[in-house]
Amino acid sequence: MFDRRGFLKFGAKTGLATAFMPLWMRLAGVEAYGQSTSGYKAIVCISLVGGNDGNNMIVPLDAATYNQYASVRQSLALSQSSLLPVQTSSGKTYGFHPSLPNLSSIFSSGSASIIANCGPMDQPVTKQALQQNPNLLPQLFGSHPVGLAQWESATAESAPSSGWGGRIADQIASQSGLLPPVLSLSGVSTFTVGESVQSVSMMQASAGDQPLPPELLDPTISIANIDSQSNNEIVQRAAQLRNSALQMQTILQQSQTLGSTIKTVFPTSTLGQNLQTIAQVINGKQVIGASRQLFYANVGNYDTHGAQSATHASLLSDLDSSLGAFVAALKEIGMFQNVLILTLSDFGRTMESNSTAGSDHAWGNHQFLIGGGLAGNRIIGSLPDFDIGGSQDYTGQGVWIPTIATQQVAANVATWLGLNSSQIASIFPNLASFSATPVSF
Repeated sequence: MFDRRGFLKFGAKTGLATAFMPLWMRLAGVEAYGQSTSGYKAIVCISLVGGNDGNNMIVPLDAATYNQYASVRQSLALSQSSLLPVQTSSGKTYGFHPSLPNLSSIFSSGSASIIANCGPMDQPVTKQALQQNPNLLPQLFGSHPVGLAQWESATAESAPSSGWGGRIADQIASQSGLLPPVLSLSGVSTFTVGESVQSVSMMQASAGDQPLPPELLDPTISIANIDSQSNNEIVQRAAQLRNSALQMQTILQQSQTLGSTIKTVFPTSTLGQNLQTIAQVINGKQVIGASRQLFYANVGNYDTHGAQSATHASLLSDLDSSLGAFVAALKEIGMFQNVLILTLSDFGRTMESNSTAGSDHAWGNHQFLIGGGLAGNRIIGSLPDFDIGGSQDYTGQGVWIPTIATQQVAANVATWLGLNSSQIASIFPNLASFSATPVSF
Protein backbone atom coordinates (compact mmCIF):
# COMPACT_ATOMS: atom_id res chain seq x y z
CA MET A 1 0.00 0.00 0.00
CA PHE A 2 1.52 3.34 -1.05
CA ASP A 3 1.02 6.40 1.11
CA ARG A 4 1.52 9.91 -0.24
CA ARG A 5 5.23 10.00 0.68
CA GLY A 6 5.81 6.63 -1.00
CA PHE A 7 3.99 7.78 -4.09
CA LEU A 8 6.07 10.94 -4.38
CA LYS A 9 9.29 8.98 -3.89
CA PHE A 10 8.28 6.57 -6.64
CA GLY A 11 7.17 9.47 -8.81
CA ALA A 12 10.71 10.83 -8.92
CA LYS A 13 11.85 7.54 -10.47
CA THR A 14 8.96 7.09 -12.89
CA GLY A 15 9.04 10.54 -14.42
CA LEU A 16 5.71 11.60 -12.92
CA ALA A 17 7.39 14.83 -11.88
CA THR A 18 6.80 15.95 -15.46
CA ALA A 19 3.10 16.06 -14.58
CA PHE A 20 3.74 19.49 -13.11
CA MET A 21 4.77 20.85 -16.51
CA PRO A 22 2.19 22.44 -18.86
CA LEU A 23 0.60 19.60 -20.80
CA TRP A 24 -2.00 18.93 -23.44
CA MET A 25 -5.39 18.71 -21.73
CA ARG A 26 -7.43 16.77 -24.26
CA LEU A 27 -9.33 13.88 -22.68
CA ALA A 28 -9.73 10.49 -24.33
CA GLY A 29 -13.13 10.21 -25.97
CA VAL A 30 -15.15 8.46 -28.62
CA GLU A 31 -14.77 11.30 -31.11
CA ALA A 32 -10.97 11.28 -30.88
CA TYR A 33 -10.75 7.49 -31.07
CA GLY A 34 -12.88 7.62 -34.18
CA GLN A 35 -10.51 9.89 -36.10
CA SER A 36 -9.22 8.40 -39.33
CA THR A 37 -5.52 7.61 -39.69
CA SER A 38 -5.75 7.25 -43.45
CA GLY A 39 -3.09 9.29 -45.21
CA TYR A 40 -0.92 9.10 -42.09
CA LYS A 41 2.42 10.93 -42.17
CA ALA A 42 5.13 11.35 -39.54
CA ILE A 43 8.36 13.28 -39.24
CA VAL A 44 11.25 11.85 -37.21
CA CYS A 45 14.01 14.35 -36.38
CA ILE A 46 17.28 13.11 -34.89
CA SER A 47 19.70 15.67 -33.46
CA LEU A 48 23.37 14.68 -33.47
CA VAL A 49 24.42 16.83 -30.53
CA GLY A 50 27.93 18.29 -30.51
CA GLY A 51 28.45 18.96 -34.21
CA ASN A 52 28.70 15.97 -36.53
CA ASP A 53 31.66 15.95 -38.93
CA GLY A 54 29.78 15.83 -42.22
CA ASN A 55 33.05 16.18 -44.14
CA ASN A 56 33.80 12.53 -43.35
CA MET A 57 30.23 11.32 -43.65
CA ILE A 58 30.31 11.63 -47.44
CA VAL A 59 33.42 12.10 -49.60
CA PRO A 60 33.74 12.62 -53.38
CA LEU A 61 35.49 9.66 -55.00
CA ASP A 62 36.70 11.20 -58.25
CA ALA A 63 40.49 11.17 -58.10
CA ALA A 64 41.17 14.91 -58.25
CA THR A 65 38.62 15.89 -55.57
CA TYR A 66 39.49 12.97 -53.30
CA ASN A 67 43.20 13.90 -53.45
CA GLN A 68 42.30 17.47 -52.50
CA TYR A 69 40.17 16.16 -49.61
CA ALA A 70 43.02 13.91 -48.37
CA SER A 71 45.54 16.73 -48.60
CA VAL A 72 43.42 19.12 -46.52
CA ARG A 73 42.08 16.63 -43.95
CA GLN A 74 45.49 15.08 -43.28
CA SER A 75 45.19 12.76 -40.23
CA LEU A 76 41.38 12.80 -40.45
CA ALA A 77 41.24 11.66 -44.06
CA LEU A 78 39.57 8.31 -44.69
CA SER A 79 41.37 6.02 -47.11
CA GLN A 80 39.73 5.81 -50.50
CA SER A 81 39.58 2.01 -50.27
CA SER A 82 37.67 2.13 -46.96
CA LEU A 83 34.84 4.32 -48.25
CA LEU A 84 31.54 2.71 -49.24
CA PRO A 85 30.82 3.76 -52.85
CA VAL A 86 27.40 5.11 -53.78
CA GLN A 87 26.26 6.53 -57.08
CA THR A 88 23.75 9.36 -57.29
CA SER A 89 20.89 9.52 -59.74
CA SER A 90 22.98 12.02 -61.74
CA GLY A 91 25.75 9.44 -62.13
CA LYS A 92 28.33 10.93 -59.74
CA THR A 93 30.13 8.61 -57.32
CA TYR A 94 30.73 9.36 -53.64
CA GLY A 95 31.96 7.37 -50.68
CA PHE A 96 30.08 6.99 -47.41
CA HIS A 97 31.97 6.62 -44.15
CA PRO A 98 32.84 2.92 -43.62
CA SER A 99 30.64 2.90 -40.50
CA LEU A 100 27.52 3.53 -42.64
CA PRO A 101 26.78 0.27 -44.52
CA ASN A 102 23.02 0.40 -43.86
CA LEU A 103 22.67 4.03 -44.87
CA SER A 104 24.77 3.52 -48.00
CA SER A 105 22.44 0.67 -48.97
CA ILE A 106 19.32 2.74 -48.25
CA PHE A 107 20.80 5.60 -50.31
CA SER A 108 21.67 3.30 -53.20
CA SER A 109 18.14 1.86 -53.16
CA GLY A 110 16.73 5.35 -53.80
CA SER A 111 15.23 5.93 -50.33
CA ALA A 112 17.71 8.47 -48.96
CA SER A 113 19.42 11.67 -50.01
CA ILE A 114 22.06 14.00 -48.58
CA ILE A 115 21.18 17.68 -48.07
CA ALA A 116 24.59 19.22 -48.66
CA ASN A 117 26.19 22.26 -47.03
CA CYS A 118 23.14 23.51 -45.13
CA GLY A 119 23.01 25.62 -41.99
CA PRO A 120 21.40 28.54 -40.15
CA MET A 121 21.37 31.97 -41.79
CA ASP A 122 18.79 34.72 -42.16
CA GLN A 123 19.55 35.48 -45.80
CA PRO A 124 21.83 34.15 -48.52
CA VAL A 125 25.39 35.21 -47.69
CA THR A 126 28.77 35.33 -49.39
CA LYS A 127 32.27 35.52 -47.96
CA GLN A 128 32.62 39.08 -49.18
CA ALA A 129 29.35 40.12 -47.51
CA LEU A 130 30.41 38.45 -44.24
CA GLN A 131 33.76 40.24 -44.27
CA GLN A 132 31.96 43.54 -44.72
CA ASN A 133 29.24 42.76 -42.16
CA PRO A 134 29.98 40.03 -39.55
CA ASN A 135 26.45 40.56 -38.17
CA LEU A 136 25.27 38.33 -41.02
CA LEU A 137 26.68 35.38 -39.06
CA PRO A 138 24.28 33.38 -36.87
CA GLN A 139 24.13 34.93 -33.41
CA LEU A 140 26.70 33.60 -30.90
CA PHE A 141 28.36 31.77 -33.77
CA GLY A 142 30.07 28.54 -32.68
CA SER A 143 28.11 27.97 -29.46
CA HIS A 144 26.90 24.38 -29.04
CA PRO A 145 23.52 25.07 -27.38
CA VAL A 146 22.83 28.07 -29.61
CA GLY A 147 23.85 26.24 -32.78
CA LEU A 148 21.53 23.35 -31.97
CA ALA A 149 18.70 25.74 -31.05
CA GLN A 150 19.16 27.55 -34.36
CA TRP A 151 18.89 24.31 -36.31
CA GLU A 152 15.86 23.23 -34.26
CA SER A 153 14.15 26.62 -34.63
CA ALA A 154 15.15 27.25 -38.27
CA THR A 155 16.42 30.71 -37.32
CA ALA A 156 19.78 32.38 -36.78
CA GLU A 157 18.70 33.78 -33.40
CA SER A 158 20.63 33.11 -30.18
CA ALA A 159 17.52 32.58 -28.03
CA PRO A 160 14.61 31.39 -30.19
CA SER A 161 11.28 31.14 -28.37
CA SER A 162 9.98 28.16 -30.33
CA GLY A 163 11.09 25.35 -32.61
CA TRP A 164 9.98 24.55 -36.12
CA GLY A 165 8.59 21.19 -34.99
CA GLY A 166 6.48 22.93 -32.36
CA ARG A 167 5.28 25.58 -34.81
CA ILE A 168 4.26 22.86 -37.27
CA ALA A 169 2.45 21.15 -34.38
CA ASP A 170 0.47 24.35 -33.78
CA GLN A 171 -0.86 24.01 -37.33
CA ILE A 172 -1.73 20.30 -37.23
CA ALA A 173 -3.14 19.97 -33.70
CA SER A 174 -6.53 18.90 -35.04
CA GLN A 175 -4.88 15.92 -36.80
CA SER A 176 -3.05 14.47 -33.80
CA GLY A 177 -5.81 12.45 -32.13
CA LEU A 178 -5.64 11.95 -28.37
CA LEU A 179 -2.16 13.43 -27.90
CA PRO A 180 -0.22 16.52 -28.95
CA PRO A 181 1.41 16.20 -32.37
CA VAL A 182 4.99 16.30 -31.01
CA LEU A 183 6.36 13.35 -29.04
CA SER A 184 9.89 13.57 -27.64
CA LEU A 185 12.14 10.70 -26.62
CA SER A 186 14.79 13.13 -25.37
CA GLY A 187 12.97 15.50 -23.06
CA VAL A 188 12.31 19.14 -23.78
CA SER A 189 14.15 20.61 -26.76
CA THR A 190 13.85 23.76 -28.84
CA PHE A 191 12.46 21.68 -31.72
CA THR A 192 9.39 20.57 -29.75
CA VAL A 193 8.32 23.99 -28.40
CA GLY A 194 5.32 25.55 -30.13
CA GLU A 195 3.45 28.79 -29.60
CA SER A 196 0.35 27.04 -28.26
CA VAL A 197 0.88 23.26 -28.34
CA GLN A 198 3.06 21.47 -25.78
CA SER A 199 4.97 18.29 -26.50
CA VAL A 200 4.79 15.00 -24.61
CA SER A 201 8.00 13.53 -23.21
CA MET A 202 7.85 9.78 -23.56
CA MET A 203 9.32 7.75 -20.69
CA GLN A 204 12.17 5.42 -21.61
CA ALA A 205 13.32 2.45 -19.53
CA SER A 206 16.70 2.67 -21.29
CA ALA A 207 17.13 6.14 -19.80
CA GLY A 208 16.22 5.05 -16.26
CA ASP A 209 12.50 5.82 -16.46
CA GLN A 210 9.90 3.34 -15.26
CA PRO A 211 6.30 3.13 -16.44
CA LEU A 212 3.77 3.19 -13.63
CA PRO A 213 2.88 -0.42 -12.67
CA PRO A 214 -0.80 -1.28 -13.23
CA GLU A 215 -1.35 -1.96 -9.51
CA LEU A 216 -0.38 1.64 -8.74
CA LEU A 217 -2.54 3.28 -11.37
CA ASP A 218 -5.83 3.23 -9.39
CA PRO A 219 -4.24 4.50 -6.13
CA THR A 220 -2.46 7.23 -8.07
CA ILE A 221 -5.66 8.36 -9.73
CA SER A 222 -7.46 8.24 -6.35
CA ILE A 223 -4.82 10.50 -4.78
CA ALA A 224 -5.10 12.89 -7.71
CA ASN A 225 -8.90 12.93 -7.46
CA ILE A 226 -8.72 13.76 -3.75
CA ASP A 227 -6.15 16.48 -4.40
CA SER A 228 -8.28 17.93 -7.19
CA GLN A 229 -10.90 18.81 -4.54
CA SER A 230 -8.36 20.62 -2.37
CA ASN A 231 -8.99 24.19 -1.28
CA ASN A 232 -5.38 24.90 -2.21
CA GLU A 233 -5.45 26.03 -5.84
CA ILE A 234 -1.84 24.93 -6.48
CA VAL A 235 -2.52 21.40 -5.18
CA GLN A 236 -5.77 21.29 -7.19
CA ARG A 237 -4.09 22.35 -10.42
CA ALA A 238 -1.16 19.97 -9.92
CA ALA A 239 -3.62 17.09 -9.44
CA GLN A 240 -5.38 17.95 -12.71
CA LEU A 241 -2.07 18.02 -14.56
CA ARG A 242 -1.03 14.75 -12.94
CA ASN A 243 -4.20 13.09 -14.21
CA SER A 244 -3.61 14.50 -17.67
CA ALA A 245 -0.05 13.16 -17.67
CA LEU A 246 -1.23 9.72 -16.54
CA GLN A 247 -3.83 9.63 -19.29
CA MET A 248 -1.24 10.49 -21.92
CA GLN A 249 1.31 7.96 -20.68
CA THR A 250 -1.42 5.31 -20.56
CA ILE A 251 -2.35 6.05 -24.17
CA LEU A 252 1.31 5.85 -25.20
CA GLN A 253 1.77 2.55 -23.38
CA GLN A 254 -1.33 1.17 -25.12
CA SER A 255 -0.04 2.24 -28.53
CA GLN A 256 3.38 0.69 -27.80
CA THR A 257 1.80 -2.55 -26.63
CA LEU A 258 -0.20 -2.75 -29.83
CA GLY A 259 3.01 -2.17 -31.75
CA SER A 260 5.19 -4.49 -29.70
CA THR A 261 4.79 -7.34 -32.20
CA ILE A 262 7.46 -5.78 -34.43
CA LYS A 263 9.98 -8.51 -35.19
CA THR A 264 12.91 -6.28 -36.21
CA VAL A 265 15.74 -6.38 -33.67
CA PHE A 266 17.00 -2.95 -32.60
CA PRO A 267 20.37 -2.05 -31.06
CA THR A 268 20.40 -1.76 -27.27
CA SER A 269 21.86 1.75 -27.44
CA THR A 270 19.75 4.71 -26.31
CA LEU A 271 19.16 5.80 -29.90
CA GLY A 272 18.28 2.26 -30.97
CA GLN A 273 15.76 1.86 -28.16
CA ASN A 274 14.28 5.31 -28.79
CA LEU A 275 13.73 4.50 -32.46
CA GLN A 276 12.19 1.17 -31.49
CA THR A 277 9.70 3.03 -29.28
CA ILE A 278 8.85 5.41 -32.13
CA ALA A 279 8.28 2.45 -34.47
CA GLN A 280 5.97 0.84 -31.90
CA VAL A 281 3.94 4.02 -31.45
CA ILE A 282 3.61 4.43 -35.22
CA ASN A 283 2.49 0.80 -35.48
CA GLY A 284 -0.12 1.45 -32.76
CA LYS A 285 -1.19 4.82 -34.13
CA GLN A 286 -4.85 3.82 -34.23
CA VAL A 287 -4.89 3.93 -30.42
CA ILE A 288 -3.96 7.62 -30.60
CA GLY A 289 -6.06 8.33 -33.68
CA ALA A 290 -3.46 10.62 -35.26
CA SER A 291 -2.99 11.24 -38.96
CA ARG A 292 -0.01 13.56 -38.43
CA GLN A 293 2.81 13.18 -35.87
CA LEU A 294 6.30 14.52 -35.21
CA PHE A 295 8.92 12.61 -33.20
CA TYR A 296 12.16 13.94 -31.75
CA ALA A 297 15.23 12.15 -30.40
CA ASN A 298 18.82 13.18 -29.86
CA VAL A 299 22.15 11.49 -29.32
CA GLY A 300 25.30 13.17 -28.00
CA ASN A 301 29.11 13.13 -28.00
CA TYR A 302 29.62 14.46 -31.53
CA ASP A 303 31.95 17.22 -30.28
CA THR A 304 35.12 15.59 -31.64
CA HIS A 305 37.92 18.08 -30.93
CA GLY A 306 40.44 15.29 -30.24
CA ALA A 307 41.09 11.69 -31.29
CA GLN A 308 38.18 12.03 -33.68
CA SER A 309 38.60 9.07 -35.99
CA ALA A 310 37.75 6.25 -33.56
CA THR A 311 35.07 8.23 -31.70
CA HIS A 312 33.32 9.36 -34.86
CA ALA A 313 33.42 5.85 -36.33
CA SER A 314 31.69 4.49 -33.21
CA LEU A 315 29.05 7.24 -33.20
CA LEU A 316 28.24 6.75 -36.88
CA SER A 317 28.08 2.99 -36.39
CA ASP A 318 25.38 3.43 -33.74
CA LEU A 319 23.51 5.91 -35.96
CA ASP A 320 23.74 3.50 -38.90
CA SER A 321 22.60 0.38 -37.03
CA SER A 322 19.79 2.27 -35.27
CA LEU A 323 18.47 3.86 -38.47
CA GLY A 324 18.94 0.61 -40.36
CA ALA A 325 16.73 -1.19 -37.84
CA PHE A 326 14.20 1.66 -37.85
CA VAL A 327 13.86 1.58 -41.63
CA ALA A 328 13.53 -2.23 -41.54
CA ALA A 329 10.80 -1.96 -38.87
CA LEU A 330 8.90 0.68 -40.85
CA LYS A 331 9.02 -1.58 -43.91
CA GLU A 332 7.88 -4.52 -41.76
CA ILE A 333 4.75 -2.64 -40.64
CA GLY A 334 4.15 -1.12 -44.09
CA MET A 335 4.79 2.47 -43.00
CA PHE A 336 8.11 3.36 -44.68
CA GLN A 337 6.31 5.39 -47.36
CA ASN A 338 4.62 7.44 -44.65
CA VAL A 339 7.63 8.53 -42.59
CA LEU A 340 10.31 11.14 -43.26
CA ILE A 341 13.56 10.98 -41.25
CA LEU A 342 15.89 13.97 -40.98
CA THR A 343 19.19 14.39 -39.10
CA LEU A 344 20.19 17.72 -37.55
CA SER A 345 23.36 18.86 -35.78
CA ASP A 346 24.73 21.97 -34.06
CA PHE A 347 27.01 22.82 -36.99
CA GLY A 348 29.63 21.21 -39.20
CA ARG A 349 33.29 20.84 -38.33
CA THR A 350 36.40 22.35 -39.88
CA MET A 351 37.78 20.67 -42.97
CA GLU A 352 41.28 21.09 -41.57
CA SER A 353 42.29 18.85 -38.70
CA ASN A 354 43.62 20.39 -35.50
CA SER A 355 46.73 19.54 -33.46
CA THR A 356 44.92 16.89 -31.41
CA ALA A 357 43.71 14.76 -34.34
CA GLY A 358 40.25 16.27 -34.20
CA SER A 359 38.30 19.05 -35.86
CA ASP A 360 36.77 22.27 -34.57
CA HIS A 361 33.46 24.12 -34.77
CA ALA A 362 32.41 25.21 -38.26
CA TRP A 363 29.14 26.08 -40.02
CA GLY A 364 27.71 24.41 -43.12
CA ASN A 365 27.09 20.68 -42.78
CA HIS A 366 25.50 17.70 -44.53
CA GLN A 367 22.32 15.99 -43.29
CA PHE A 368 20.58 12.71 -44.08
CA LEU A 369 17.04 12.72 -45.45
CA ILE A 370 15.41 9.27 -45.49
CA GLY A 371 11.98 8.04 -46.52
CA GLY A 372 10.24 5.59 -48.79
CA GLY A 373 8.20 8.30 -50.47
CA LEU A 374 11.18 10.44 -51.51
CA ALA A 375 12.86 11.09 -54.82
CA GLY A 376 16.07 9.77 -53.27
CA ASN A 377 19.57 8.77 -54.34
CA ARG A 378 20.50 12.47 -54.62
CA ILE A 379 22.83 15.10 -53.32
CA ILE A 380 20.47 18.02 -52.73
CA GLY A 381 22.52 21.14 -53.30
CA SER A 382 26.24 20.53 -53.66
CA LEU A 383 29.25 19.76 -51.53
CA PRO A 384 31.57 22.75 -51.12
CA ASP A 385 34.80 23.08 -53.06
CA PHE A 386 37.63 21.86 -50.85
CA ASP A 387 39.49 25.11 -51.45
CA ILE A 388 40.97 26.30 -48.16
CA GLY A 389 40.73 30.09 -48.03
CA GLY A 390 38.50 30.12 -51.10
CA SER A 391 35.14 31.78 -51.63
CA GLN A 392 33.20 29.14 -49.66
CA ASP A 393 35.58 29.06 -46.68
CA TYR A 394 34.77 31.69 -44.05
CA THR A 395 37.87 31.41 -41.83
CA GLY A 396 40.60 29.74 -43.86
CA GLN A 397 40.19 26.42 -42.00
CA GLY A 398 37.40 24.94 -44.08
CA VAL A 399 34.44 26.57 -42.33
CA TRP A 400 31.97 26.20 -45.16
CA ILE A 401 29.46 29.00 -45.77
CA PRO A 402 26.07 27.28 -46.20
CA THR A 403 24.33 27.39 -49.55
CA ILE A 404 21.03 26.00 -48.18
CA ALA A 405 19.36 27.52 -45.10
CA THR A 406 17.73 25.60 -42.30
CA GLN A 407 14.46 27.41 -43.14
CA GLN A 408 14.52 25.93 -46.61
CA VAL A 409 15.08 22.41 -45.28
CA ALA A 410 12.39 22.70 -42.59
CA ALA A 411 9.87 24.36 -44.93
CA ASN A 412 10.14 21.47 -47.35
CA VAL A 413 9.62 19.01 -44.51
CA ALA A 414 6.44 20.92 -43.66
CA THR A 415 5.38 20.82 -47.31
CA TRP A 416 5.89 17.04 -47.40
CA LEU A 417 3.74 16.79 -44.29
CA GLY A 418 0.91 18.52 -46.14
CA LEU A 419 0.96 22.10 -44.89
CA ASN A 420 -0.14 24.78 -47.34
CA SER A 421 1.79 27.87 -48.43
CA SER A 422 0.08 30.24 -45.98
CA GLN A 423 0.78 27.92 -43.06
CA ILE A 424 4.41 27.59 -44.11
CA ALA A 425 4.75 31.38 -44.43
CA SER A 426 3.50 31.81 -40.86
CA ILE A 427 5.87 29.13 -39.51
CA PHE A 428 8.91 30.41 -41.43
CA PRO A 429 8.41 34.17 -41.86
CA ASN A 430 12.01 34.64 -43.00
CA LEU A 431 11.70 32.10 -45.81
CA ALA A 432 10.89 34.91 -48.23
CA SER A 433 14.49 36.13 -47.89
CA PHE A 434 15.52 33.18 -50.05
CA SER A 435 14.53 33.54 -53.68
CA ALA A 436 14.57 29.81 -54.33
CA THR A 437 13.93 26.69 -52.28
CA PRO A 438 16.27 24.01 -53.72
CA VAL A 439 15.26 21.24 -51.33
CA SER A 440 12.42 19.61 -53.23
CA PHE A 441 11.68 16.17 -51.78
